[in-house]
Amino acid sequence: MPEGVPNSALLDLTRTTLQNLPDMDFEVALKYQDYTVCNRWFQKDKVQIGSGTSIERNIVLDTSGNAKFVRPYQKTPVNVANVQKKITAPWVYLQVDWSISRQEILQNRTPARYVNLVKSRQVDATLDQANLLELRSMMTPNSETDDLVPRGVPYWLSMREAGSSSTGGFDAYRVRYGNASTSTTKGGLDGSLAANAMYRNWAATYTSINADFVKRMRRAFHACNFKSPMLVKDLNRGRAADFRLYMSLDVLTEYEDLVTAANDNIGADLDPFHGATSFRKVPCIYMPTLDGVTYSPVYGINHAKFFPMVMEGEWMRENEPMFDVEMHNVMTTYIDSQFQFFCTNPREAGFVLHTVTS
Repeated sequence: MPEGVPNSALLDLTRTTLQNLPDMDFEVALKYQDYTVCNRWFQKDKVQIGSGTSIERNIVLDTSGNAKFVRPYQKTPVNVANVQKKITAPWVYLQVDWSISRQEILQNRTPARYVNLVKSRQVDATLDQANLLELRSMMTPNSETDDLVPRGVPYWLSMREAGSSSTGGFDAYRVRYGNASTSTTKGGLDGSLAANAMYRNWAATYTSINADFVKRMRRAFHACNFKSPMLVKDLNRGRAADFRLYMSLDVLTEYEDLVTAANDNIGADLDPFHGATSFRKVPCIYMPTLDGVTYSPVYGINHAKFFPMVMEGEWMRENEPMFDVEMHNVMTTYIDSQFQFFCTNPREAGFVLHTVTS
């Protein structure tokens, strides 16, 4: 009787194949037209590395009030005030895995067939993970107590409050969760309190992509200190590279129509910059995960203040392939990550323009 192939040999074969996978050479139908989060946000110069049981950063929202005019020889009491407050966020844990059975390995034993089989499973897992990251980047958790999923852009950059100025201002602080509940607390600080007024972000509403929309964008740029890149190289490095505008397809195409029809009444802010759609030379990025969002948001983000935080040594960590205890003929590889989308200062992190206030 011929001897069977031991599982240890198949494990070694898979390990070796994983280490030497060639470039992908087959077609993949991508869910999104662009993967902004994976391709740009998680680059080495954009992410920050963290550690500890949770993410914590200090922010100064007020001063001690020690500045005053005095007379010569006037006695002045010493006032030492604690003006720092703490922004906190929990880590979230992302896992993806892919499996291959002993039978599949034996049936695809020729090198080319086995390499293609392993590649297809690995690509499937990688794309599934990328799709999830893109989706959750533009969503809030389901509720205030939901610490399973990350805190996407709408968690940190709130829509304006009902009754506040539609033309814009630093009066946005309410988090709207996936289950329709709301909270005025984000990152552990209550933005509705007068003492935390500096913790609010800038927001405004618009009705359509027209001259009034352009005016609100101008106000947002001035209020949030958005910097226009002067040269094309500034799009890729330097402080100007931190600023981006994110829109849905409908909003972006309407804005491009406005750019095409731009006249003297609107001005030169809408001029394309080196072939890219932009506002004051800040690129407008199509974000597929904003398609279908009822309030048609336009997010202006300063990525020096809003960025992914990843746990040191625990980002895209790929484990050794292992056989399952309950399915002894199935070999599984796990990829684990620990991260969070984090904002160090909502007032400076950017703005949001949207069509309605719920």
